[in-house]
Amino acid sequence: MNNSSTLDRRTCWGMFLLCMATLMYELVLTRIFSVLMWYHFASMAISLALFGLGAAALTIALAPRWFPLERGSLIAARWSALFAVGVTLFFGLFVLFRLYPQFGFTVLSFFHQPHYQPFQQGPGATSVPAGMLPALAALYLVTAFPFYCSGLAVTLLLTRHLRDINRLYCWDLLGAGAGCMAIIAVLNLVGGITAILVIAALGLAAAALFLPADAPRGRRAGLWLVLAVLTAAGIGNYVADYAEIRFARGRYEPGMIWSGWNSFSRVAVYPSQGQEQERAWGLSRSYRGPIPEQLGMVIDDSGYTTLFRRDDERFREFFRANVISLAYALRPGANALAIGPGGGKDVLVALAADAARVTAVELNSLIAEAVNERFAAFSGELYRDPRVRLVVDEGRSFVRRSSETFDVIQASAVFGRMAPAAGAFTLSENNLYTVEAFRDYWDRLSEDGILSISRFIFERETLRLVSLGLELLKEKGVEDPAAHLVVIRERGLANFMLKRSPFTTEELGFLREEARAREYDLVFMPDARDGDSQYHRLIASQGSDAFYREFPFDIRPVSDDRPFFYYMLKPEDFLRLLTFPEQSPFEDRAILTLRNLLVVVTGLVLVCLLLPLALLRGRELRTPGTAPRLLYFACLGLGFMLIEIGLLRRFTVFLGPPIYALAVVLFALLVFAGIGSLLAARCGPGAERRMLLRLLPALILLSLVYVAVLPPVLTSWLTLPLLLRCVLAVVLLAPLGLILGMPLPLGMRAFHPTPAAVPWSWGINSATSVFGAIFAAVLSMNFGFTLTLLAGVGVYLVGLAAVWWYRPG
Repeated sequence: MNNSSTLDRRTCWGMFLLCMATLMYELVLTRIFSVLMWYHFASMAISLALFGLGAAALTIALAPRWFPLERGSLIAARWSALFAVGVTLFFGLFVLFRLYPQFGFTVLSFFHQPHYQPFQQGPGATSVPAGMLPALAALYLVTAFPFYCSGLAVTLLLTRHLRDINRLYCWDLLGAGAGCMAIIAVLNLVGGITAILVIAALGLAAAALFLPADAPRGRRAGLWLVLAVLTAAGIGNYVADYAEIRFARGRYEPGMIWSGWNSFSRVAVYPSQGQEQERAWGLSRSYRGPIPEQLGMVIDDSGYTTLFRRDDERFREFFRANVISLAYALRPGANALAIGPGGGKDVLVALAADAARVTAVELNSLIAEAVNERFAAFSGELYRDPRVRLVVDEGRSFVRRSSETFDVIQASAVFGRMAPAAGAFTLSENNLYTVEAFRDYWDRLSEDGILSISRFIFERETLRLVSLGLELLKEKGVEDPAAHLVVIRERGLANFMLKRSPFTTEELGFLREEARAREYDLVFMPDARDGDSQYHRLIASQGSDAFYREFPFDIRPVSDDRPFFYYMLKPEDFLRLLTFPEQSPFEDRAILTLRNLLVVVTGLVLVCLLLPLALLRGRELRTPGTAPRLLYFACLGLGFMLIEIGLLRRFTVFLGPPIYALAVVLFALLVFAGIGSLLAARCGPGAERRMLLRLLPALILLSLVYVAVLPPVLTSWLTLPLLLRCVLAVVLLAPLGLILGMPLPLGMRAFHPTPAAVPWSWGINSATSVFGAIFAAVLSMNFGFTLTLLAGVGVYLVGLAAVWWYRPG
C-alpha cells in the first residue's frame, strides 16, 4: 500500500473527540427538532449526519488535489474548527429567535396542527404545500453543514492512514460510542441549547489535536481564544437563558414560567388560556361548577398535560364529572394504577372517586419535579399524598415487573410520540398499546378489574383499541368478547373500557344513568349490539380479516414487533402517496411531511452523491473489480442500518425508558464494533478477502440467531433490576458488535491497493446509510422489526456475493 503516514496518538484522540462531538450533535438535533417542530423532524438527524459525511467523502473523491494527503493533519484541523463554527452558528439561530420571536414563528408555524388550542396560529390546510419541498431541502442542507465539515476531516484521515485504518476506525467508533453516553449527562446538566456550545468546544479540541507540531503558535492561540468565547457564552446561557427556547406548541410564550431539560425531553410550564380551561377534554357538558386554575405543561413540542390547583373539596365534582372517571365509579375504593399521569389529572380523578390507593407511573422525572417541587404550592404536592405512590419508570416495563393486582388500570391519552431513539422515521411507535401490552395489563387486573384507556375518537385510535381488546379476548378464549367491552365518549374524547369479567346488567344500567346525567354519548354497550356504527360492525365481526380488508384504514391490532399504534396507513396506500396523488384518503400532515422528507432525502442523495459519481467517474465504473467493490460498500451501509434499527427496537421494552435503549444499544454496538476493527488488524496483508468470506457468513448466522432468540430471552429477563438488564444488554450485543466492526476496515484493505478510491467507497457507504435509515423505518412501520432485521441479513448476503464476485487485479 502506498501509504507512509504514521498514525500518532494525537491524531487518534482527535478522531475520538471529533466523532464524539459529531454523534452528540446528531443526538442533540433530535431533541431540539422535537421541541421546535413535529416530533417526526427529529428523525432527520441520522440522515443529516450520514448525508453530510457522504457528501464530504464525495468532495474528496472528485477533487483530491484540494486535499493533499501530506497536509492531511492541517486540513483536518481546519475542517474540525469549521465544524465548531457551524455548530455555533446553529446556536446563534436560537439567539435570533429570542431577539425576533416573530421570525421564529414564521419559520415554525407550518409545523403545528391548526385545529386545536393552542395551535390556532398555524395554517389551516391539511395538505403539504409544494413550496415546502425547497424549504425542507434548505433546512436539510444548512443543518447538515457541520456534518459535512466533520466528514471531510474523518474521510481525509481515513484515506491518509489507510495502513492503520483498523486502529483509526476503532477510535472513530469508540468516540461515537462515548458520545451516546456523554450526551445524556450533558443534556441533564446544561440542557439542549447550552449543549450545542459544549459540542462546538469538543470540535475545537479535536482541531487543536490535529494541528501539526510545527503549526504556527497563532493558530493554536486562535483556537484557545474561540474556546474561551464559547465557554463564556455557554456559562451565560446556563445562568441567564438568553438563548433558551421560548416556544411551546408552535407559539411564542413570553410568559413561560419554567422550563427544564433532561436527556429525552424538554418540559415547559406556562399559563393556560381561559378557553383551554373551560374546554377540558372529557369534562361533562352538564357540569356547571367551578373550574380549577390550571397551568399548561408541554413536553417537547406536542406532548401536553395540565397542572391543576389542588382543592379537593371545592373541585371534587369537577374531576368526577369527567368521562375518564367511569371506571372508578364502577369500582369505588379501587386499588388503581395510573400510567403516564403527567400533571396529575388521572390521579386527581381517582382520588375524587374515592380510590383507596393510586400507583402513578410517570416516565418523565421532570414532570414529577414540576408537580412535587417547582409548583408544589400550586399542586398541593400531589405525588406526595399518602394515598399516592409515585414510580418514575416506563409504564409497560413497570407492569411487566409488578406482581400486584389492580382494580383499575388507567391510561388517559398517554402521549407516546417521543423523538425516535433510533434516529429513524419511526412515526410514533408506542409499546403501551400492543397486543402484548394488553396481555400484560390483563395479568395485573383483579378478577373484576377494568382497563380504562381514553383516546381522541376523531383520530380512529379508539377503533384500534377495540381491535386490540378483541384480539386479547380471543387469545384468552372468551366466548363473548363484546360482553367485556364498553366505549363511551364526551365529545372528542372516548373512554374505552375492557373488563376482565363480563359487564353485569347492574353495571350497564349504572353507566347508562351516568351517561344520561352527564350528557355522554354511548358509542358501544354490550346490551345494545344492533347499531350500525363502525364500532358495532367491528365488534360484531370479532375483528375478522374481512372487516379489516374492507375498512379504509389499517386498524388491525399491533404487536411489539410493529408497535406503530398511531400509524393507520395500509402499505399499498403509503406507496400510492409516493406518486403525489391530487387526493388522498389519508390527509394527515405528518404522513405527508414524511413522504416529502423521503423524496427530499432520496433526491439529495441521488443528485449530490450517486449522479456525480456516475458522470465524473464513468471510466472507473468500467474498471475490473469496481462494480463488486461499490456493491460491497453499499451493502455495508444499508445492512448495518437495518440491523441497528431493528435491534434498537427489540430492546426498548426490555430497558424501559427509551433513552436507556438508545444509550446502551448504540454504545454497545459502536464500542464493540471499534474493538472488532482492532481485531481485524490481525488479518495479514493479502488475506482480507478470505477472511471476509468466513466473517460475513458468521455475521449472517449470528443475526439469524438474534432474530429467533432475543424476544423470548428478553421477556424472561424483564423482571431483573435495571442495572443488571443494561449489563446483560451489553453482553448480548457484544458478539454481534465485534463482527459488525470488521467488514468495513477489512473491505477497505481488500478492495483498495492504493488510497485513491477510499473516499469514493466511503461516500457510497454513507449514501446507502442515508437511504437505509429511512428505508428501515418505512419497512418497520409497514411490516415490523423482524422483517427489518431479516432484510438486513439479506443485504449482507448480497455483500457476501460481492466479495465472492470480486477478483483482485
